[in-house]
Order: sequence, then C-alpha cells, then structure tokens
Amino acid sequence: MLFRSGDDVFFLTGTDEHGQKVERAAQRTGLKTELFADEVAGTFQQMCRDLHISNDDFIRTTEPRHHRAAQELWLRVAANGDIYKGDYEGWYCTVDEMFDPETQLVDGKCPTCGSKVERLKEESYYFRLSKYQQPLLDFYAANPDFLQPAFRLNEIRNFVEGGLQDLSISRTSFQWGIPVPDEPKHVMYVWFDALTNYLTALGFGSGDPGADARVARFWPGVTHLVGKEIIRQHALYWPAFLMSAGLMPPKRIIAHGWWLMAGAKMSKSVGNVARYQDYAEVFGVDALRYFVMREMSLG
Repeated sequence: MLFRSGDDVFFLTGTDEHGQKVERAAQRTGLKTELFADEVAGTFQQMCRDLHISNDDFIRTTEPRHHRAAQELWLRVAANGDIYKGDYEGWYCTVDEMFDPETQLVDGKCPTCGSKVERLKEESYYFRLSKYQQPLLDFYAANPDFLQPAFRLNEIRNFVEGGLQDLSISRTSFQWGIPVPDEPKHVMYVWFDALTNYLTALGFGSGDPGADARVARFWPGVTHLVGKEIIRQHALYWPAFLMSAGLMPPKRIIAHGWWLMAGAKMSKSVGNVARYQDYAEVFGVDALRYFVMREMSLG
C-alpha cells in the first residue's frame, strides 16, 4: 500500500523542459524553444484539469524557482569536492539524454531506446560518481524496497557492481539549459537539472523560511513513480547527487511499464501516441481513469 485516504501527501507532477532533445524538437516545429516549451507544458496542465488529477503543484523546470534549486544543489555538491572540469568524448543519445558506453551499443544505437547515437567531444564538468559506488551498494543493501519491482533493483545493483565511472554533468554545445554557477558557457546535464524538481516544489533553494519545514515534512517519505527506462537516472545518479549534497535519497522509487502502440512504446518523441480526449469522450473520465490504473503494468 502506497498511501491511504486521509494521509498527508504532497502530489507533484510537471514537465522536464531542458536539454538538446527539446531544443531540436522546437527547431523542427519552427518555434522558439521557449514558446515550444510553453505549448507542451500547457497541454499537460490541461490534461491534469481534464482528467481531474489532484496534484498539489505542477513544476516546470524552466521556472526561476527551479533554476535556483538546481544551482543550489550544484553548489552543495561542488562544496563537497565532487565536481571537477575535464574533457569528454563519447556516444550520446539525444532521446534519452544519456551517454552510452560503446560496449553497450546495439548496431550503433542506444541500448535503451534504439535511437541513433552521436559522437560528442567537448569540455565538461564531471561528477565523482565512482566515489559513490560502495555507498550506493550499502544503501541498496540497507533499503531492499528502495526500487520496485525488486528485479529492477537487482538490475541497478548489478550495474553498480560492474564499476562506476565519473559522470559528465555539463554541456557547452548548446545553451537550452540551466547555467552552471559562475560558468555560463556550460549548462547543466539535463538529468542533474531535472531530478532536482522534486526538491524545487518543496521550496529547496528558495530562502523561504518554511521550505526546510516542508522538506522535513514530506521528503523522508517521498515516492517517485517513473517509467522503467529512467530508473538508472533515478535509482543511481539521483541518490549519489543527494548523498554528495548531504541530503537523503528518496524513500522509494516505483517503475511502471509502457503503454504500447502497435507493439512499440508510445513516445512523444516518436509521435505514436493515443489522445486521452478521444477515449474520455466515448467512455467518460472516470472509466478512463479506472482503466489506466487497473491495466498499467508495474513490472
């Protein structure tokens, strides 16, 4: 049981709007990136209203409050000595916003989504991810319910046991992102930025006197419900960033499956999506909500 009626919860959803993938999608539409992000966020906000979703907040990672939170997290990690500058060269998947080891490529494509990867070389800031290999393994051992279903935790544990390399966490080849503090030619790696959203909504980095109280109230019991394709970012990178910043990792991450269209994952990037409006018009909102909750696989 996740939550019960009457539990004190803070329900957050929103849109992750930075990164090269978004910038390129905007270019394909002919819109300025800011306007494109506004349009996409607007469709999701309308969906929440249409489907009677009772979220307490809707976070957009382009908001000033989120810029402050992401930069605050960066500064805390840097103060702990876990960020350094170097050069990076590797294979990058724009769809998943991740660097893929060459040994994991499948016919020159991303092993997660099957998209073509690009060879990138640029100056980059690194996060000392290798330093957190044993702390992560210790954390997984002490929190066996951290990532569910259980076999997903086994996947992540096996990946970490195979050895961690330091992680590139900044880009210079485009500018659609949150600037690195005191180094504006660098923008933060989209996942360093995006993952911070969970703290942003509670007021982290705002200077608001009540923010610490909200973090203390809600963060110890936080649950992230995410797609199975982004568990590495949530169950490996995110806990390591938080450990470095002196913060608790999330209590629980639940990975859900995919909705399929003609046997393929439905994806905004690909465009093979079903319109919820069409189903709600025929069956009603309550029937659609019931179907989605009943039929979505958590395995």
